[in-house]
Amino acid sequence: MTLNEPAKFDLVLSGGNYELQRDQIKTKFTQPASQRGIAKLYTLSDRNTLIYVGIAKQPMAARLGYGMRANGKSGYWGYKWKDLERTVQLTVWTATVEGTPASLRELETVEAEVAFLCRQQSGQWPVHQHEIHFYPSSEWHRRAAETIYANAVGDTDIALV
Repeated sequence: MTLNEPAKFDLVLSGGNYELQRDQIKTKFTQPASQRGIAKLYTLSDRNTLIYVGIAKQPMAARLGYGMRANGKSGYWGYKWKDLERTVQLTVWTATVEGTPASLRELETVEAEVAFLCRQQSGQWPVHQHEIHFYPSSEWHRRAAETIYANAVGDTDIALV
């Protein structure tokens, strides 16, 4: 399995809404972040601190929109970070297995390893994490988590796995 180069954005949070930016210019998600059916792992960092890690199979705009608008009607209250009033860093990751997109289960396993690594390294779980699913992991999942966590906290010297 191989991690693909991530897509990095600034997520400007204000008034329960968000604006996606790159280099202070409003932008939109592009492939693969905009694709339905492709598993994605995404992190939110605030001043080099991981605050959330999630997964999605739907387009990122749809996933973020759903998490920002949720009001508890169907039992889901949405993102715990949706009411922040600041700019955070959003990084979207995909992975492949012999040229084929990795499954959601594979990235969900990495998601758990990233949250666990955050707990080990910082002493706390990501502050806005609200759930996590644990599955048996391999060395690849743990190495991928190291790369993703290092990126989330600003240590960009670690290479992709």
